[in-house]
Amino acid sequence: MKKEMRYFVWAVSVLMIILVAMPAWAAPKAAPKAAGPAGPLKVGMVDMQKILRESKNSLKVRTAFMKDVEKKQAAIAAKEGQIRKLEEEFGRLEPAAMEARKKKGDQIKHEMRELQYLREDAEGELKRKEVEITQKVIGEIMLVVRNYARGERFTVILDRMAVITAEESIDITDRILKLYDAQKK
Repeated sequence: MKKEMRYFVWAVSVLMIILVAMPAWAAPKAAPKAAGPAGPLKVGMVDMQKILRESKNSLKVRTAFMKDVEKKQAAIAAKEGQIRKLEEEFGRLEPAAMEARKKKGDQIKHEMRELQYLREDAEGELKRKEVEITQKVIGEIMLVVRNYARGERFTVILDRMAVITAEESIDITDRILKLYDAQKK
């Protein structure tokens, strides 16, 4: 019985040691401080959409683009006016004037096709131009962000669209916006 008692005490002692040491084993090891080549991790966040919406240069570029849109719309409206005139002329023709009606109908069809081509060309050109302008402006903004990150020793700068939640203190959008506008003066 003494032997069994010793074994029981020994087993309980080992179990107690394991239970006491378990939290230390289960605790995650402290991660070493993240450090880049130049020091601690420094993270920034930029709202590119806000910069595209609010920067003076973007507004200037968008205004110029809208003038092109208005020119295209005016050309389309003029063509539509021509077609309406032709349709009115067609409506005034005598039903018996078959040859004149056929000629006017063909002319209207031709003008309608031209209008359709004009619309498609304008839409395609404006889309290409919008993409080109947006890419150019984003490239300029990215250059400002890179230079700022290098100068301020940021490890990483993220776009707000890619971040679910973050502290506002890492948002550098307003600083980038000021730098970008100052550069474009």
